[in-house]
Amino acid sequence: MNSAKFGYGCKVRVVENIRNDGSFPGCKKGALLVRRGATGYVRQSGYYLQDQIVYQVQFINRGLTIGCKEHELIDAELVWQPNQFEYGDKAALTLSLSQQGEVVAKKGSVVDVLAVRRKPKTDPCYRIQYGELDVEVPERALAALKEEEPAYVG
Repeated sequence: MNSAKFGYGCKVRVVENIRNDGSFPGCKKGALLVRRGATGYVRQSGYYLQDQIVYQVQFINRGLTIGCKEHELIDAELVWQPNQFEYGDKAALTLSLSQQGEVVAKKGSVVDVLAVRRKPKTDPCYRIQYGELDVEVPERALAALKEEEPAYVG
């Protein structure tokens, strides 16, 4: 009994970065294979450990065929909001953060992005760290860092 959500030939989009778990030949374990947002086509589906559906997805533009778990995929026709930041990026706060009425991070503070969280039908949000503070914020709370302009040497 195959209760697969996606059938043969369905165009799907990955909602998480897909990294090599050690089963993809020719590249290091942990290497990025496909970035979230990429689209591909289902070639087949099957079970892993008798209860997890895994899809063989062909990413034609990348020339790769990769196994993806069902929770890593959505229908490619659904609205997709790309995320502005990834794990390891630095960003500036567009607002101050407070806890129990006390400001713990001021607007403009530089924070580290620890994770991207994607929930169905919502914009991306991010787990960030500022000093000891470790919280989740919506994308609108972050801005890309401005590149420093070179100093004028005259």
